[in-house]
Amino acid sequence: MDVEFRPLTEDDIDQVLRLRAIAFGQFGDREGYLASVTWRLPYSLGAFSGGRLRSMSIMIPFEAYVAGRRVTVGGLSGVATAPEARRLGLVAKGLRRWFEDLRERGVGWSTEHPFDPTFYARLGYQTVPNGHTLELPLPRLKAAARGATWEGGLVAEPAGPEAAPALARVFAPWARRFSFALTREDGLKPYWDWTFRRPYGDVTHVAYVADDAYAVLTVKDEDGRPEGRTVLVVRDLAYSSPAGRRRVLALLASFEGQADAVRLHLPPGDQVAAHWAAYHTVRSPELQVRVVDLAAALGGLPWPADDRVVLGVSDPDCPWNDGTFVVETGAEGARVTRAAGAEPEARLSIAALAALLTGSAAPASLLADGRAEGSLDALTKLSTPLAGHPVFKPHNDHF
Repeated sequence: MDVEFRPLTEDDIDQVLRLRAIAFGQFGDREGYLASVTWRLPYSLGAFSGGRLRSMSIMIPFEAYVAGRRVTVGGLSGVATAPEARRLGLVAKGLRRWFEDLRERGVGWSTEHPFDPTFYARLGYQTVPNGHTLELPLPRLKAAARGATWEGGLVAEPAGPEAAPALARVFAPWARRFSFALTREDGLKPYWDWTFRRPYGDVTHVAYVADDAYAVLTVKDEDGRPEGRTVLVVRDLAYSSPAGRRRVLALLASFEGQADAVRLHLPPGDQVAAHWAAYHTVRSPELQVRVVDLAAALGGLPWPADDRVVLGVSDPDCPWNDGTFVVETGAEGARVTRAAGAEPEARLSIAALAALLTGSAAPASLLADGRAEGSLDALTKLSTPLAGHPVFKPHNDHF
């Protein structure tokens, strides 16, 4: 089958909507859904055969925090293939084009939320921990929220989209603590408007705002749940102080009697998640990351020590990452150069490297399960840059 890859345009919209309807199901509000698709067109790639759109993907250049620094990451989304064109390698071919494009623009990382993590693992993506999503009986928040107050004894005040600047001020220091959290400051989409209401959705969320914390939420009946059961769904939350955290939890606990449980996405290390994740974790979108350019990804990280590692990397989809490299690290970044003929101190795949860098697997674990081989000391030297900024990408920024 002869295939042409090219960016999608507004002339292709009807074909795009048909393909997405087959892949993701029918949409309700056509106008809102169309708006959510149209803004992505500049970041799209379509595979055409016989004049028909057979497959498509989107790679959005989001600005995100990684190890405390602002970097551009390629956000992969909207991957869809027509049933008659599946198992022809169209997605893989399209992604290899995206990887080349990202490299040319100096982008080192790509992230995505997979429909099947093993599918994208074949293309070098690595599943990484992304906090905990809990559905928790509200009384269990009371202990964590004890002692929280704000002006006049309240914990927060309700607000609408006009409160977006106040939310952004709280969100910035919150997001900077983590890796792969979006900055929401790149101007690519109306982040705060869509936090309150998705253009294709029929649910409007309400914000409760204090000076050092906020939560955006709604109360709704859940399909398939026992009659009368309601869940407080937290769309987004952030806090910039310990007192702010207590205020957010106190606000959520105050819905006891109106809702039976609260569903919220908590960052790694949160004490509520530590207590209750084994009992109340619910299904939520997975997060995968990929190193698309070894030199750009490692070069943009702060390293705690000056070191040198000879590293062997296998990456069949990105030949510029495949081979033996000298990695020289320092506080300003890393210098990565090819070392043809040198003997690597350690070897691993590009996905295992992402696991090592993000902390989703310890060096000893990678050696034990065969994803890496060689020197434990060499791998340990490369496992440090994200240690103070664990991976956490709020579900509100799902793309």
